[in-house]
Amino acid sequence: MPAKMLDHIGMVVADIQATAQRIESALGLKVVAEEDYGDGLIAIAFIPVGQGLNGPKIELLEPHRPGSSAWNFLQAHGDGVEHVAFLVDDVDQTLDGIRGMVPLADQYGRPGAGKMTIAFLDGRAIPGLLAELVSPARKEYS
Repeated sequence: MPAKMLDHIGMVVADIQATAQRIESALGLKVVAEEDYGDGLIAIAFIPVGQGLNGPKIELLEPHRPGSSAWNFLQAHGDGVEHVAFLVDDVDQTLDGIRGMVPLADQYGRPGAGKMTIAFLDGRAIPGLLAELVSPARKEYS
């Protein structure tokens, strides 16, 4: 299953509010949705680029404590683009279709921000790009 479109660019930041203000000042783009992910592990803000939350977005991730790849990224690199997410029809079907062809970080979809199912490819799958697959959640996760 091919990717349907770019869903978001995931940017890890130390200060979500300061970064959001700079993006608004520089580009005129505003945060339209915020959420807490992983029981306080990461604060996330979504900034649409043109088409609202159904189109491409900038996803700001502010990790609050160890326990996430965002925390590890921030410690190693500081603020910056961590991943690029691609919208697919169904994350699990897409993983089934590429399993064995590229290395996968996630073998199955899992709950993600914005009521999406997510899965990451292994960082070696596409040199220079950490790719995430996303699709609207079709099931409830416990």
